[in-house]
Amino acid sequence: METEFVLALDAAKFRSTNSAWNSLMLNDPWSVGYVTTLIELKPFTEKEEWEAFYYRSGEEREVIISRWDEATQAILHDTQLIRKDAVYVRGLSWNLKNLNTQFGRTRERLREKGEILYNHVKDNGHGLTVEDCVECVRYRVICETWNGVIIRERNTVKTLQALYPQVDFRKVEGVIDHSYAVDYEAYVGGQLRYALQVKPKSYTGNATYLLNARQANSRKNQLYKARFGAPVYDIIADHKGNILNSEVLLNL
Repeated sequence: METEFVLALDAAKFRSTNSAWNSLMLNDPWSVGYVTTLIELKPFTEKEEWEAFYYRSGEEREVIISRWDEATQAILHDTQLIRKDAVYVRGLSWNLKNLNTQFGRTRERLREKGEILYNHVKDNGHGLTVEDCVECVRYRVICETWNGVIIRERNTVKTLQALYPQVDFRKVEGVIDHSYAVDYEAYVGGQLRYALQVKPKSYTGNATYLLNARQANSRKNQLYKARFGAPVYDIIADHKGNILNSEVLLNL
């Protein structure tokens, strides 16, 4: 049975960085890679294996990037370049872009992001230190990915599979997840019927950043429906896979 990562930082301090984390787009695949794809590359049995793999992937990225000229390295390593559609990134080849989206990051690169976060939240009244912010970055990139994908999502799909044995639930690739806020697609008889986004109970809160996140995801879900002709449903579940918004099951 896989175990969860536990947040060592005070929960209020951690939450106080949510707004800056989102506005800086530090979680963009250009910044940290498609983590939901990376975590599916190997059948990790322990959370420590996943964390070590992510850092090793980052080391591989550093080696490859070091072979390029200084100007290209500067673009790929620019810690302020948080939008992958920035003007001078558009001309990069697909292979170069993949060095940012298809690889993890080293501990040192995550520390850089923690320092960026610190400079935006150091005066927010919670007494955050640089080390606190570095841990915030680590927890969101490494730990929440494990807790959300390996623990919550997989247990939730097990629950749904037991309820709907005729449905084939397929995990989507990271680019689909990021573009359309979709975690799984549901097929019946080989035909796509609907898609699912699995979220924790905290996702239903009323904090501004949560309202903004839900609105952004709703827009992405509408784009998914327009492109693929299938609706997207939110599944609110705990880490054991218990579905908390059971009313959604009437739509499945």
